[in-house]
Amino acid sequence: MRSSTAYGRMRMNSNETSRAIWMDTPLANLASESARMAGVGDPNDAGWTWTLPSQYPDLIPLGGGIPDAPTIPTEQFREALNAVLDEEADDAMVYGGWTGFDGLREVMADRQNRIEGLDLDADNFIIHNGSSAAMDNIAKGFINQGDVVIVEGPSFSGIVETIQAYLAEVVEVPIDGDGISLEAVASAIAEAESAGKTVKMIYTIPDYHNPTGVTMSDSRRRALLDLCAVHRVLLVEDGAYSELYFDDAAPRSMYALSDGYGVMRVGSFSKVAATGLRIGWVQARHEITSALSKVRYDMGTSPILLRAMARYLKTGHLETHVAEMRDLYALKCRTLCDSLEEHCAQYVRFARPEGGFFLWLECIGASASEVRVAAAEEGLIFPSGSTFFHDPDKARDKYLRLAFSSASVEQMRQVGPRLASAFRKVVD
Repeated sequence: MRSSTAYGRMRMNSNETSRAIWMDTPLANLASESARMAGVGDPNDAGWTWTLPSQYPDLIPLGGGIPDAPTIPTEQFREALNAVLDEEADDAMVYGGWTGFDGLREVMADRQNRIEGLDLDADNFIIHNGSSAAMDNIAKGFINQGDVVIVEGPSFSGIVETIQAYLAEVVEVPIDGDGISLEAVASAIAEAESAGKTVKMIYTIPDYHNPTGVTMSDSRRRALLDLCAVHRVLLVEDGAYSELYFDDAAPRSMYALSDGYGVMRVGSFSKVAATGLRIGWVQARHEITSALSKVRYDMGTSPILLRAMARYLKTGHLETHVAEMRDLYALKCRTLCDSLEEHCAQYVRFARPEGGFFLWLECIGASASEVRVAAAEEGLIFPSGSTFFHDPDKARDKYLRLAFSSASVEQMRQVGPRLASAFRKVVD
């Protein structure tokens, strides 16, 4: 019989050997094909890799697309949350089901019916932990390995990586001032079909696009719907920024134009209220939400938060908040554009967006990556445009994305002079 001391030494040696084995084992060797395709641990579109060293005392954050922090309706949501805990704790403290709290889905349906004149009910919605999880559910429900999915170039890379993780072939097509290029979409579909491939879906951000700020025209929307119908291609419409218009609302959603046939609309409260809520959804016809619910296994989203959100929506406070945010973001965007036109006209080209969070700059005579580094020295933090392209051949080093949502109006006035100084360091 071994002594306890001998056994302990044996365990220690075994643990050291095991540790050495794992230390010499690259994670990539064990990662799934999905993880390897998407890039293990690459969080670039969450803003985590956009920070650069800077000694500037007053940094201006232009990186993340997040709401204006001082205006987040914290107290109103606190009241709703406390009411849930006081009055609905028994129901709120247990699993809430895969589709989400019925009461919230009913309020969301009523709200969307008012906004777009639709005839939705609770079963047209399935609620998720943010819009990224909603897209993950769509991908799981409809994408087979090798399916072709068409995306805009540039686009929100977090969603594109989700699509790629399901082993789809991602095909990037350009975007112009009216939205996704129909000619490029038609060409991509024809090329895939001639090769015997299935074009499963198109992912688009039609309203105040991330990162370009472009809004798809009504005629382009209708033509895209027709093209998708002819080829039986599903359309995923990301409406994260649709309510954040400055003057006039964006054209009707493609979901509304098609009555939802062939269209899934993804939405979120992250941009209109707070990113920490993590409440997103898929809006689709009943047969689609039913199919999606069958491939969801995470036991749903927090019943406490969903019940609190339902109470908050019923107060009407969100409508007031969104209206105030439209005015604030319009002022921020206008101030930023004026500052750039005054100080950087010789260095950048841009089109003023009509809503959303982002301004897309094209650099003149300078490398965007070099300007980004020089700008950090001036206290400006933002990503280069190459972050938002899937195809590296198209990721020309000439674009920058500035998010004007979270920094103050006064900080927007300072962007032009600071960015001009950064350009002079690179160009001169």
